[in-house]
Amino acid sequence: MLAKILKKRNGFLGLFLFFCTYTYGQARFEFSHPQMGTMFRIVLYASDSIKAAIASEKAFRRLDTLNLILSDYREDSELNTLCRTAGSETYIKVSADLWKILQESVKVARLSDNNFDITIGPMTQLWRRMKRQKVLPTTKQIEEARAKIGIDNIVFNTTNQSVMLKKQGMRIDFGGIGKGYAQDEMMKVLKQNHIKSAMIEGGGNIVVSDSPPATHGWAIVINKQTHFLKKCGVSTSGDMYQFVEIDGKKYSHILDPKTGIGVNELRQISVIAKDGTSSDWLSTALYLMGKETGKHLLKKQKAIAF
Repeated sequence: MLAKILKKRNGFLGLFLFFCTYTYGQARFEFSHPQMGTMFRIVLYASDSIKAAIASEKAFRRLDTLNLILSDYREDSELNTLCRTAGSETYIKVSADLWKILQESVKVARLSDNNFDITIGPMTQLWRRMKRQKVLPTTKQIEEARAKIGIDNIVFNTTNQSVMLKKQGMRIDFGGIGKGYAQDEMMKVLKQNHIKSAMIEGGGNIVVSDSPPATHGWAIVINKQTHFLKKCGVSTSGDMYQFVEIDGKKYSHILDPKTGIGVNELRQISVIAKDGTSSDWLSTALYLMGKETGKHLLKKQKAIAF
């Protein structure tokens, strides 16, 4: 009954499940909500169902707000509004979230020797067309797309929190960092609403806070092994499901900025890092990096890869 009431009252809640076993005065609750092309799920422990529902509702509202800012699919997103000014030599004032994720993305692009690069958007557009048409882009198309990328073409004005995209046709793609960032922000909302123990899952990424009651951590399975984790992010990048097959060869949806097309040596990598933002971009970068340089980056970031 409570599930039906909440769904009717709040509308956007995709699913509400109640698990009625209490542990140390805390019950386990689950909520889910579709966004960013995937299903986000919150599992949390709270003293009562109302407290759990309100906290999750606020977290999902934060997710919806971030989608309006970061989406490269929505023409009305703040990101695409910024991209339409590329090449105009104009600084555009941006929101705190877009400012923060742009600065973080530029920083980690340099850390990863540009294996992680949010300016890969023009290549992303080519990949989506390739996926639809089952035809590889031409050399000319790849060269034209590559000419529009590069983090040095993102210029920040710290005086008034504004950004300029220097090259015409630039497009930003937060696909390798946006979901992790959103999960970190959602977890902040849960903590502000006195939820100490929670897990947020979505799009191959997981963020966890304190351990569930009477446990040593959240049980997360990575490569068929169970790890008990808390206060960290876990992300997996791979091509088990997302790839294009052309002339008998499979191409990953993870694009190499250096070649402009997906890697054709398909593999999978999972990363445990300090938060969802870090694990998200690290799993993408490490997927493309050499083994030794990848090890160095992991050590520097105090992260673990599988």
